[in-house]
Amino acid sequence: MKSDGFLFDGAEAENRPASAVPAVGPWLILIVDDDPEVHSVTRLTLGKLVFKGRGVAFRSAFSAAEGRALLEAEPEIAVILLDVVMETDDAGLRLVRAIREDMQNRAVRIILRTGQPGQAPEEDVIVSYDINDYKSKTELTAQKLFTTVVAALRGFEDIRALESNRLGLQQIIDCTDSLFRLHSLRQFSRGVLLQLAAFVHAGPNGILCVQRTVPGCLATGRETEVCVLAGVGRYAEAVTRTLTTSGVDPAISAVIDTVFEKRASQYSPEYTVLYIPVPEGPELAAYIHSHRALTEDDRRLLEVFTSKMAIGFANIRLYEDLQAANERLEQRVAARTRELEEANRRLEELAYTDPLTGTLNRRSFMEGATREVERARRYQRPLSVVMFDLDHFKSLNDTYGHLAGDDVLRTVVSRSRQVLRDSDILGRYGGEEFAILLPETPRDLAGQVAERLRQAIAAQPMIADGIAVAVTVSLGVSELDPAEDAIGNTLRRADDAMYDAKESGRNRVCLR
Repeated sequence: MKSDGFLFDGAEAENRPASAVPAVGPWLILIVDDDPEVHSVTRLTLGKLVFKGRGVAFRSAFSAAEGRALLEAEPEIAVILLDVVMETDDAGLRLVRAIREDMQNRAVRIILRTGQPGQAPEEDVIVSYDINDYKSKTELTAQKLFTTVVAALRGFEDIRALESNRLGLQQIIDCTDSLFRLHSLRQFSRGVLLQLAAFVHAGPNGILCVQRTVPGCLATGRETEVCVLAGVGRYAEAVTRTLTTSGVDPAISAVIDTVFEKRASQYSPEYTVLYIPVPEGPELAAYIHSHRALTEDDRRLLEVFTSKMAIGFANIRLYEDLQAANERLEQRVAARTRELEEANRRLEELAYTDPLTGTLNRRSFMEGATREVERARRYQRPLSVVMFDLDHFKSLNDTYGHLAGDDVLRTVVSRSRQVLRDSDILGRYGGEEFAILLPETPRDLAGQVAERLRQAIAAQPMIADGIAVAVTVSLGVSELDPAEDAIGNTLRRADDAMYDAKESGRNRVCLR
């Protein structure tokens, strides 16, 4: 696998939208009216209102301008009880437009109250302005005011819940997009923990665990063990260890074990543990410290997040499996390529090299001879040929066997190369007969080379199949005639000279 190049910004958990955090404390009600008596009566009437366990707190503004300033300062205001006629005849209506259009506040519930209904007819106002209720002050009894405000608070709560869900879903989409761009299991796992911490508005402290089968479980009596796949914050050092040896608090380990056992997520005000069943993969559990109890909406969103992460883990596993398969395939292709190259090399050697002695074969020798003849004629330089044959080689084979004969041929070649130059060309001409091309060498000097070769071969016995055998050679030397345009006649003359050496008693050099 590949390195941890992806880092999440730790500030993500701090810079979350305020509207995504559930409100706490009393409901805020803003009274905007230029009549102080209206403020007093409203506070007296609604002062003891309790809705869903939360009381109410009031803010007062005596003009539309003051009302707007308060809304900008306290965006958590839930309900506005708004007068129409204040500093101007339509000040309240103008404030409605400012709230909805300029401030883009769609959540606050606006209840329009007027003492002069004819100044702002109800039908026109309801159609033209985004308000939630319209009441005449004369008809707004204490009971009706109570009912109207409670309905407005319920609407505000529903809108905030919808907005919170929308932001949560958007957060899931955004983090899913970023997470799914990661192709490393370690990076993806760490990213999941950090995104979960941000989602539950907690610090980045958590671990992601995987449950796997223990090898040899029948012998140990344990079928599975829990390993730490990723860790952030205080759990960063626990990665790659088993949960029991990671140093994690035993109480936390017990909760994680329970999640795996029950295959269900666990929630408390102190922690959130999500069960993540990966399709066709291992079971995972993500533990995150939290500082508050999650709402039902939070849990539903986390279930959505969990399902997305399960798919993400499955994709990562498939990606890594595919990557590993590609690497294995590349290795096999590379190995087959090397084998093919080696086979081609061996074929080329077989085409040009004598497999027994490693010298050029006859075909390759003749190709080299043709090139040397052309070069000698072009530059008018001497070129000589030495032909030599092992004396009594058939008798050696008959006496000691072909393996011994093969050893002798290889030793003859080895000793020949010690005498010859790098530019000289040695080839096996056939059987126990060899030919040598000596560029830039006249016949007399070639004769001296042949003599040194004869001495080197005859100087000491050769080990043939473990037996010391005395070996000699007969050599013939000839020089290329400038009038000749091929090597054939020169080789024949050298061959004739070699037979002269054999007929003269062998183990000698003859020139023609």
